[in-house]
Amino acid sequence: MAAYPWCVPWERQGQNLNNFPNMKRWFETMRDRPAVQRAYEAGKPYQSSRPNTDPEIRKILFGQSAETVRR
Repeated sequence: MAAYPWCVPWERQGQNLNNFPNMKRWFETMRDRPAVQRAYEAGKPYQSSRPNTDPEIRKILFGQSAETVRR
């Protein structure tokens, strides 16, 4: 459950959950839990509106995918 917030921005990380069917199933199960939905709703006032715009940092943090890891 603690890993869920790391998976939420999967699209911004350049991932495709269809490449990871078990992960996709788990992610959707977690997303649909009422407690998770309440927690994200309660956290909205604290979300940062400042995106990470440094291309090098984004490449390191989000530049991996199923294809690049398998190489």
